[in-house]
Amino acid sequence: MLETIRMIIICGSLLLGGFMVLVAMPQSKMREILMPIVGWAVAALSAVYVVSPLDIVPDFIPIAGWLDDGGAIVTGIAGAVMAMKAQKEHQQRISG
Repeated sequence: MLETIRMIIICGSLLLGGFMVLVAMPQSKMREILMPIVGWAVAALSAVYVVSPLDIVPDFIPIAGWLDDGGAIVTGIAGAVMAMKAQKEHQQRISG
């Protein structure tokens, strides 16, 4: 169980670091390639966090327990939107 938590933390840290690098380089070719991957990965990890029984704040704490799941849902939606926008921009650059 601790190995799973450790792996989730490592993956999340790598995604966050990659995202920060991509944001810092707006005209990079790597950004075009990696932004959709990072966005979908953030969405997938957020979905895994929501359905996982492991929470930062347990769900039996009335409001705070639900807020962390709500934050994960919002983060996942934002990641998916970011990935779709990046894919759309990439397709527009290729076709036009």
